[in-house]
Amino acid sequence: MVLFSCKNSIEEVKEIGEFEELPVKESYNVIYLRSQHGLVSNRLTAPLLEQYKNKKTIMPQGFLLEFLDSNLNTSAYLQAKYGEIINSENKMIARDSVILVNFKNEELYTEELTWQQDSAKIYTDKYIKIKREDVVIHGKGLESSEDFSKYVIKKVTGQYFLDEESVESPEKKKDD
Repeated sequence: MVLFSCKNSIEEVKEIGEFEELPVKESYNVIYLRSQHGLVSNRLTAPLLEQYKNKKTIMPQGFLLEFLDSNLNTSAYLQAKYGEIINSENKMIARDSVILVNFKNEELYTEELTWQQDSAKIYTDKYIKIKREDVVIHGKGLESSEDFSKYVIKKVTGQYFLDEESVESPEKKKDD
């Protein structure tokens, strides 16, 4: 019989792998419902959710967040290829191909968006593009309600009308 003995210090073990950076919990095909005052307010769906020791939650394969009305109908949705929830700050950061769509089918496109859960606000300082039925608006920075029903673009950089009839010609204005 051969017996081997091995003695490693904690520092040597930590050198082999960074255990602080590994998730403490992984969940697959997740659907979370969040409620406020007894009413379901949103539904989060993600193929993979990783929770870390520092109370941060990562969705490395993307997510879909639906904002629900009192009848549980979707009033707006937010999707991205990557998400991060910082529980201590009550916020979610969406990154990479972020899309926010409201009940009027207005679409917001950006690379990063933050949802502040406790104030029900969404904001970004990044480049944005908003597609409406008749116009596309480009800008930098945005503040919005979480359902994207009311929003302010911080700096509009361009606006393009999609339908010629929606723009009044100078001759028509003179005739009025």
